[in-house]
Amino acid sequence: MPRSGEIGEQIFEQVEKLVAGGMNRSEAFAKISADTGRRAGTVAANYYRVARKRAGGSLRKPRAGARKTARRSTATTTRRRSSASAGSADIDALTASLVSSVEALAEAVKSQAAEVKDLRERLDGVKRLLG
Repeated sequence: MPRSGEIGEQIFEQVEKLVAGGMNRSEAFAKISADTGRRAGTVAANYYRVARKRAGGSLRKPRAGARKTARRSTATTTRRRSSASAGSADIDALTASLVSSVEALAEAVKSQAAEVKDLRERLDGVKRLLG
């Protein structure tokens, strides 16, 4: 049984060899997956885990438009908050509708119970006349 982290290193080396041989990473992941019986996603996860470790935690350089992204992120957060409050209003409306429906159902059940009681009394009267 390989030591912890050894499989990831092996997968990283295999992918690098296949990529150097002309394959793209996705093809390399698929080939290693077929050869080892592991899922392609597992192979990719192992590869990228080792790649991040070797790169010091980051595979990518910061983007040139990072400041623009931060502004966009703030706008998105604001939209999410307003959407959440709109969702809260929807929940309040749904709750009020649900309460109203339950009250109407309770009234219908009470009405039906009274009608059943009346019909039972009539039936009992008919049974007395007949018998």
